[in-house]
Amino acid sequence: MGARSPHRRAPHRRALGTDLALLAVGGFVLLVLVILWFDNAQGNLTGNGVFKTAELRPWIRDPASAPLYPANYLFYPVYGTLCRLLDGLGVFAGDPRRQLTILNAASAALCLCVVWRLALSLSGSRAIALATALFHLACSYVLMLAITNEDIMPSYTVMLAAMALAGVWFAQPTPRRVLGVAVLFSLGWLMEWRLMFPALPGLLAALCLAPGGWASRLRMIALLLGGIVATAAVVAGLWHGHNGAVGPFELIWTGKAVHSAWAGFTWAKLAYMRDGIAAYLLGTAATWLPVVGWDLWRYLALVLIALLGGAALLMLRPRRNEPMVRSVVAVFAVAFVAGEVFNLYSQPQDAQMQINVMPWLTLAWLFVLEAIAARRRSGLAAMGSIAVLLLAYNVWSLSPLRGLDTRWQQAFAELERRVDPTRTVFVVHDFDWMMPYGSLYWGIEEPGVDGLGPPPQAKPKFKWIGFIGQLLRHHDWTDEQQTADLRRQIDRALELGYDVLLVRLAHVSQDQLEQDSGMIASRPQLAALRAMLLRDYVARPAFTDPVMGPFDRLQRAPRD
Repeated sequence: MGARSPHRRAPHRRALGTDLALLAVGGFVLLVLVILWFDNAQGNLTGNGVFKTAELRPWIRDPASAPLYPANYLFYPVYGTLCRLLDGLGVFAGDPRRQLTILNAASAALCLCVVWRLALSLSGSRAIALATALFHLACSYVLMLAITNEDIMPSYTVMLAAMALAGVWFAQPTPRRVLGVAVLFSLGWLMEWRLMFPALPGLLAALCLAPGGWASRLRMIALLLGGIVATAAVVAGLWHGHNGAVGPFELIWTGKAVHSAWAGFTWAKLAYMRDGIAAYLLGTAATWLPVVGWDLWRYLALVLIALLGGAALLMLRPRRNEPMVRSVVAVFAVAFVAGEVFNLYSQPQDAQMQINVMPWLTLAWLFVLEAIAARRRSGLAAMGSIAVLLLAYNVWSLSPLRGLDTRWQQAFAELERRVDPTRTVFVVHDFDWMMPYGSLYWGIEEPGVDGLGPPPQAKPKFKWIGFIGQLLRHHDWTDEQQTADLRRQIDRALELGYDVLLVRLAHVSQDQLEQDSGMIASRPQLAALRAMLLRDYVARPAFTDPVMGPFDRLQRAPRD
């Protein structure tokens, strides 16, 4: 990455290459072993992998006619090509949902190389760089996204590389360096559009702190922005005429989710942001202690993050005038602040929203580690051991989720023996795991019954009504409109003659409903929907599945 600490001798180029190769291969092998042990491509995040797989399949089968998506313009072409490669190698052949986990592990291994190289540029120590890369991998959200099928890891890796280069190069910017960062930065957000917003303010801040006068800085800023637009224009030109292709300005502003149910600032999102920051570092293996209660993981993580950040600031104070330190801190600290503001508008607890704004924590670890290692000969070994323990703890935190892919597959096989899918409609919370797994095993279908005829009806196989479906699609509706539509759909299913099964919802408290769906629904909205179900219908126990939970058969309540 160009620069290095003036107090350390640069390692030989062959040694650098060997270290990077070992780190990439070792990290990848470790992550693949965790993937095979975990047997859960979805993790505990969302069902996005199921639906991303559906959009990815055309790029595997027929890339010439597959559709482009502006908000993920390069993701599907790149991963489609790599999935075809895995098919050829016989790795989860024909199963892109699980192939995504292997590709994400490879991306995460490259990400470790980025962290290692940045740490080496700042510290000059290969051992410190290795301990820093290990800490980065050990962070809970990084580990989780590296072994599951969410779509953020490849774009995050490219974006992190752009931020790392900017941190080092913008200490002494040149036109070539600025254009190089602009291109790499653009390739990152062209795979995942929203990554543009947290990172760009940090890049601009670093250029504002660069040596030279304001005229020189403004020229570099203009060059950065021009390089971003030019890269978007080149990519748009290369895909011109393809199915779904758009122009450069449609790529720069896709407007994804801006007017969705997820959008908007609320006070409740502050608590979600707190939990997202905490969960970035620690999993939930240890959750309870007397007096402390069930929030142990949350408060322990926040205390550790605050201590690490505060200690790093103390260590950096004597170095505040070093150009590279100023540049790196500007890139990552401003990205954190800008990113959390952006996250408050969207989904601040989501792993994908936190992973690209929290890498400052790895830098804080690096600065503290460097200071401790300089003072005590055993400090490096002690801090390295802490990183290993953090990794072990976060792998342990995954244990309760282990094997869910196999268990859900068996659960749906058992469900098909218990009910007749041609005669059954399920009322499901849209964020319940039955929805993505039902979509995986029985076919992806939009919720609703308006297109159904009388039973038996074989297609769609997965017939379901979303408990908060209209909140997701019509967040501007009144509570009366929401409850009336849910009632209308259930009544229509019953009138047609379907067996209507309520999945878990009869046994979920109001507080749990808010925890499951508070990001898009207010307490009064959820209370109104829940009250309508309890008032207008009788839920009689049908059966309980050890994976899916209790099922209740809905019937209309007697009318007065």
